[in-house]
Amino acid sequence: MRLGGPAKESPPPRSRIARSPLHLLKVLPYARPYLRQLWIGIACIAFVAMTYSINIMALLPVITLIADDQGIPSWVHQSIAEKRLGVVFSTADNAVMLVKIGGGSTLPGEVRRRDLLTHVDGQPCEPGEIYRRLAYLEPDQTAHLTFTAAASSRPYEIQITPRPVSLPERAMRQAVTWLPQESTKEARMQTLVLILTGVLIIGCLGGVCRFFGEYLIAFVAGRALVDLRKRMFQRVLRLPLSYFAVHGTSDTVSRFVQDSQEIYRGVNFVFAKSLREPLKALFVFIVAMFIDWRITLITVVSAPLAAIIIRKFGKITRKANRRLLHEFGRMLSALEAALIGIRVVKGYAMESYERKHLHAVDRQMLTHQLRIERIDALSSPVFETVGAVIAALAILYFANQMFEGLLSFAKFGTLAACMAGMFDPVRKMSSFYNRVQRANAAVDRVFEVLELPDEAGSTGRKPALPPLRESIELRNVSFTYPGSDRPALDQVSLRIRKGERVAFVGANGSGKTTLLSMLMRFFDPQQGAVLFDGEDIRNFSIRSLRNQISLVTQETIIFPDTLGNNIAYGNERLLRRIVLQSRHPERDYRLEDEQHLIRQAAVAAHADEFIREKPDGYDTIVGEHGATLSGGQRQRIAIARAILRNAPIFIFDEATSQIDAESEQKIHDAVERFLEGRTALIIAHRLSTILQADRIFVLERGKIVDVGPHEELVRRCPLYQTLCNSQMIDDTGETAGRPTEPAASEPV
Repeated sequence: MRLGGPAKESPPPRSRIARSPLHLLKVLPYARPYLRQLWIGIACIAFVAMTYSINIMALLPVITLIADDQGIPSWVHQSIAEKRLGVVFSTADNAVMLVKIGGGSTLPGEVRRRDLLTHVDGQPCEPGEIYRRLAYLEPDQTAHLTFTAAASSRPYEIQITPRPVSLPERAMRQAVTWLPQESTKEARMQTLVLILTGVLIIGCLGGVCRFFGEYLIAFVAGRALVDLRKRMFQRVLRLPLSYFAVHGTSDTVSRFVQDSQEIYRGVNFVFAKSLREPLKALFVFIVAMFIDWRITLITVVSAPLAAIIIRKFGKITRKANRRLLHEFGRMLSALEAALIGIRVVKGYAMESYERKHLHAVDRQMLTHQLRIERIDALSSPVFETVGAVIAALAILYFANQMFEGLLSFAKFGTLAACMAGMFDPVRKMSSFYNRVQRANAAVDRVFEVLELPDEAGSTGRKPALPPLRESIELRNVSFTYPGSDRPALDQVSLRIRKGERVAFVGANGSGKTTLLSMLMRFFDPQQGAVLFDGEDIRNFSIRSLRNQISLVTQETIIFPDTLGNNIAYGNERLLRRIVLQSRHPERDYRLEDEQHLIRQAAVAAHADEFIREKPDGYDTIVGEHGATLSGGQRQRIAIARAILRNAPIFIFDEATSQIDAESEQKIHDAVERFLEGRTALIIAHRLSTILQADRIFVLERGKIVDVGPHEELVRRCPLYQTLCNSQMIDDTGETAGRPTEPAASEPV
């Protein structure tokens, strides 16, 4: 519980990782098994972007058909002829007028603007025929063109050799052969129907591709997220306990839940919108370049400004989201503490305090959330304003070109549509960049965990620790918890023989639990060493060490599973087979010969008697943290789990503190028989728990102040006498072990 109101936690440390949007691609290795689906999805998204540009490009022939008297084949031929000659023609009053002569034109210098082209190779031709013949001229073929000068009305003839036809122009020239060649109303209407039908078909294909593209990318993002969580959980399980002592569990849970979802959304955006929107803008840009290269100037001018704005907004969003995720972890911590301690909250009538505390944390979250929303809300208006200014300037420029006769109305309308078509994806990319930066903040937090070093000895190829043959020894062991100014263990030395039963007593904080944690390698000594048969246990794998130990912790841990599975947790192989049998009932894992071991352990721990009273017996599912069991029942389940493990070393930390006297005596009898030939290390505050110990170690402030059997310590150790008088009561309720004359403590 928290005292003194909600604490002001420092903001999370700034990430050392670059803030590039590509930072999110650190997740990409987890998508490697699904690259096939990813590439198919990307191809579908690229096709969707292409259909977007096709729809805009279709405006040009549609407007041409509606606004001009020219058919599409004639319009295509005119465009090709203009490209080959480097000029701009205009059709008016059934005549072809030269509107513009480009710098790279193939026409001789005597030709002037507004001259009329009337003959090709000496034959008078209609405008459509002139364009067609110029479009189909071979690259090495010459043609004689007859112009009429606009100033003097005098005809003159020139000879030209046009440029070669490009591949796109050849494709366009071939495509229009499928369309009606006339320019009548009926032919133009028929052409319009064909174009719109083609656009609709392409649009339907684009819709199908969009579905498959977005679904496949979501599939890959989801599977990659599952693999990332799997890897993250694997790493979390290998982190040293000191990490959780400093950071707690709620922040880690937040990284699993909230941060991973931010990554999922970010990956979706990267492979969907980050591809679709830029590709849409790119394809529309290509269309605009094909119509008039001058659009490049506007794009080059506007792109850096848009990039600067996007980057600025994204940077602010990233910082705010990192703080938001940190506050989410705080909220989970506050909520978890209140709900786990709900009995204490209600018993002390602290509902109001907890409500205010959680509300204060929630308001901190809201502050950062609103900061992100402000950026999201501001980005679109800023981009729309910038885009409107650029679009207005572009329209003025294109309109001037049209008034000069250098640009047709159809091209003007299509270029305006291209401007809008390029601006809309860029505007959406501003929101996308903010989202990616939010995901990047989550990537920072998740990979901070993934990049932490494993618990020493949990990985690598260290040899297995041989079974204990002679003794366990602590040699000059010292350890101080992070943030503490006093050592939990201070130069502790002791030796425990194989098969010996020892107990550890002392006031709270004297170092008993820390000492046993050294044996399990939950923590490693900062000075000194823990030795098994004279060998430092740090030279061997942690798994082989812990496989030799059965553990009953001070805080009884019960998992939200069946009672039988909670006991079977002491035998990994058995538990795996039980779980597989429940998942695949059609298979026979032959568990009958092994499940009786669970009952034997329960009987030995006197848990069988209350388990059989449950409606479903050993298949009864207990609530979270064993909420449906009493304290004594939870501890008996934990002891049954330790008995089932059948390890040569037993560690009991407050093993019977919540069990009534009758059950405690039964458990002691069972454990007494089970511990024959085994090494036992016991922590207890009850005298009856340690009377059968071969030796008792007395600890004070991280040091061993005395050691010996109960009878000797009662006579000579003042601290042990005090503990007996104040905390250890015998089974009759009388104070146990009253001393005669206090004796000076002897060295260990």
